[in-house]
Amino acid sequence: MEGTGWETVNSLKVAVTGIGILTSIGHNKEEVFQNMLDNQTGIGPIQSFDVQEFISQIGAEISSFQPSDHFTPEEQKGLDRCAQYAVVSIKEALEEARVDQTVEKTIGLAFGTCNGGLNSLEEQRALQELDLEKTRNYPFYQQGDVVAKYFGLTGPVITLNTACAASGNAIGYACDMIRHGFADVMIAGGSDSMSTSVYAGFNALKALNDQPCSPYNEQYGLSLGEGSAFLVLEPLEKALARDAKVYTIVEGYGLSSDAYHETAPQPEGQGIRKAVEMAIEQGNISKDEIDYINTHGTGTKANDPAELRGLRAYFGKQFDNIYVSSSKAYFGHNLGAAAAIEYATTLLALEQGLLPATLHFSQAREGCNHPKLVTNEMKSYKPKYFLCNNSAFGGHNSSILSKNVYHPAFSPATITTSSAEEKKRIGVYGYGTIHRLADHDGTLLSNLHQDSPTTFQLDFSLKEYNRSLYERRMNPLTQYSIAACDLALKNTSLSNIDNEQIGLVYGTSRGSLKSAEKYLGSILERGAGNASSVYFPDMVLNSTAGKLAKKFGIKGFSSSHSSGGIDGLQAILYGMTSILDGKQSTVLVGAGDERSGLSDEIDRAMNLQNSSYEIGEGSTFILLADTKVTEEKGLDPIATIEGFGQAFSGQNDMDQTIQHAVEQCLQNANLSEDEIDFIFYHNNNVTDIDAFLQLKERLGHIPVYTLNHLCGYMESNGSLFHAQVALELLALPKEEQQSMIHAFGWPKNDLRTGLIITTSINGNSMAMAIRK
Repeated sequence: MEGTGWETVNSLKVAVTGIGILTSIGHNKEEVFQNMLDNQTGIGPIQSFDVQEFISQIGAEISSFQPSDHFTPEEQKGLDRCAQYAVVSIKEALEEARVDQTVEKTIGLAFGTCNGGLNSLEEQRALQELDLEKTRNYPFYQQGDVVAKYFGLTGPVITLNTACAASGNAIGYACDMIRHGFADVMIAGGSDSMSTSVYAGFNALKALNDQPCSPYNEQYGLSLGEGSAFLVLEPLEKALARDAKVYTIVEGYGLSSDAYHETAPQPEGQGIRKAVEMAIEQGNISKDEIDYINTHGTGTKANDPAELRGLRAYFGKQFDNIYVSSSKAYFGHNLGAAAAIEYATTLLALEQGLLPATLHFSQAREGCNHPKLVTNEMKSYKPKYFLCNNSAFGGHNSSILSKNVYHPAFSPATITTSSAEEKKRIGVYGYGTIHRLADHDGTLLSNLHQDSPTTFQLDFSLKEYNRSLYERRMNPLTQYSIAACDLALKNTSLSNIDNEQIGLVYGTSRGSLKSAEKYLGSILERGAGNASSVYFPDMVLNSTAGKLAKKFGIKGFSSSHSSGGIDGLQAILYGMTSILDGKQSTVLVGAGDERSGLSDEIDRAMNLQNSSYEIGEGSTFILLADTKVTEEKGLDPIATIEGFGQAFSGQNDMDQTIQHAVEQCLQNANLSEDEIDFIFYHNNNVTDIDAFLQLKERLGHIPVYTLNHLCGYMESNGSLFHAQVALELLALPKEEQQSMIHAFGWPKNDLRTGLIITTSINGNSMAMAIRK
């Protein structure tokens, strides 16, 4: 039986209706813009920690920020500095947007950050016997979750971890959630706070400038900053109907991977070129209509010329007619918040008919000449369309295409929207898992009913699996993930896959904490001035996705995220929307977990040690594709993705949250409960014990089963592990399937449609329907 298919909704327009911002040049958008207009910089002497042993002593810190001005003492305890900054800027954005939370029921949050939560670990100056309350603020996903809880949000909640492209990634993800009907309104942006260990890492890489940075200028080097910016996004039609202020219309966005190096850009800018091309194709405009580009422009020797080369290669001679600038000289490089801050300030400038400038500029260095570089003061100009670009460690790139509503030719009457275009079906064409229960070929089903392993810790060596895929000092998470990805590619029915033309979406709640231990340990042992340059690049959680891209040459749509329990299903959903939007026809989605001493400390802080399940580790990958493309080759999918639902509740009312996710999923899939043959539930058995029991009671006619007593609790990968087992069950010949049904003790004769449910420790929930 075929499903009804997914509607593609590229033509639904998304508007920005609110902006909130907090930077070194202002605590709100009025202050920030005025200081930009006055050509002021927030880069100055670092005050928050000792910088004498570093090659630079400057940065762009937020001065006069007092948490007590914004939060009660109790609230301060539960919010890392990163989250505090976010709350302040989101308040400003929501106030301006005038969003009525009693009307707009499904409001979500896409939170981008590079090092969120790190301050809460740094201040303890230890990696063992940690303070539980402070450590609870450290997990990466905690930043987005606690902020969503603060505002009582109930829609999709995700933390994007694609380093310095994270908040651009977040804006794109938010647009997808609106376009595909998973949210009425999304809050999107990013936040990062100044960090000793991050500053020490850039110092170790010798990337810092001892003078305020000036991208494209003869003196190179970056200036680190801190800050937050968030936007309110909603359908343009709704915004116009309620007479909301509209800053811009997001026409499209692109994500890509360099597949080149952990910290350096591809020299010819091929990655950013691909992201720009993807954004413009989604926007369905001519590249000749681009009049301004706000570039990533960090000021480093490698980044600036590479980005310009990539843009010139794409735009050709037309590039000489496009205004270009980098805003980082105003407020430094704000890492995970950079894209959102630079996008927000570009919108503030365009509202006044101006373009942001590149400050402190004297003379372009080699490879950085451009005839329309905006330098030292803002330029009066009104582009029709503009791009905001960002790049990151790990090779991730983002580009956002927007329409300037202040252009003389713009009129709301000229905007056309439609609810749907063609229908697509998304199929699964391969999978593979690295786990104690996995077979040598990456399958799981044959080992599920053997005796449970005495330990769920993995004894796996990528070097032994395939020496060519291994590199020295490669952390376990990356080893597991590369092998699982390799198995998924080997097990697929698709042939002649061009890896450069496929996408990659990866979920990891914590990244490699073994690498984090080694890097932070180097500071504790030798001092910040002697921090390890070898392990610093792995501090960013997207480093595993970056290494995957490099090993397999994957250069298409690329993202990495964290959510503390629903990471795997979120990877499938995001990979799926990239296919629906025509950005890729084939996408690899994966997730992974790794155990370490530091991860055990986090488990205690998050109460996961109270679960009846052992903590597990491993990785799973699944290959998705547009069935129309594969049908042309005579290939049938293992199963199709029929529907998704997601909900969040910071009150930990998990039963209600799961019910909302399941209802949305069934409606999305056009299925009734009676059509579901089985449910796999990835639960943590801490915050969702009652919810699990209530689900089994409410859906008593459907088998509800968890595998976590067999495989251990894998925070990031558990939902994908369950999904793969479901796929293997659906793929079995009828007699073998009946044998497995009997082994599970289910009162069924035939399995055709399954539901996968997953929850997080903080109240996030997701459901996915799959059909044979």
